[in-house]
Amino acid sequence: MNYTTLKFKLEIERIGNVLDIDELKIKEAMESGKTTLISSRFFNKGIYRVRNASNGRFESMAVNIDKIGAVTYEGLVKELGEGCVDKGLWKEVPEGDVIFFYSLKLESDFVK
Repeated sequence: MNYTTLKFKLEIERIGNVLDIDELKIKEAMESGKTTLISSRFFNKGIYRVRNASNGRFESMAVNIDKIGAVTYEGLVKELGEGCVDKGLWKEVPEGDVIFFYSLKLESDFVK
């Protein structure tokens, strides 16, 4: 038997990593297969089960964190200018700390 041709898929309920995403981003991921996330929390690359941030319910989908970027408020203002930076995103981020930008892809290769 050739094991390289076998594909095993994980049941979505068995994914232990959870990512809270708002309804708009969930809809965007379902329609286009990808979306982005901005967070003051750091998440590792990998597969995450999606929980709706608005109602706390788990969605029947998973996403793969594909790319991660980080920047400080001061660095972003220096790069883009103060008028281009939403200060509201930084209210929970201590001065000098970074905020993380994530590229998410809808996961279908490893999840049923």
